[in-house]
Amino acid sequence: MDREDSTHHRALVTAARDGDQRARDELVTAYLPLVYNIVGRALNRHADVDDVVQETFIRALDGLPGLRDPDSFRSWLVTIAVNEIRRLRRPDQHTP
Repeated sequence: MDREDSTHHRALVTAARDGDQRARDELVTAYLPLVYNIVGRALNRHADVDDVVQETFIRALDGLPGLRDPDSFRSWLVTIAVNEIRRLRRPDQHTP
């Protein structure tokens, strides 16, 4: 990411964190392919992929006010996705 892209990205994350709906939508659009790729591969295209992706973005958008460094958004989002995958795989999360 070059300096201009980095500056735009930081401003976008900051605006989203401050509640700008257009910025939030743009973040989801920009990162949706990444999250689908991670979750889809981890779950081997399981039927729950869409649900895990959706929950990842819900948690990320709800948690944005707590994100201190806008430059860490990507790694933070990936961590949320991985945690959601783990949550799905926990044996105590499945009902008989």
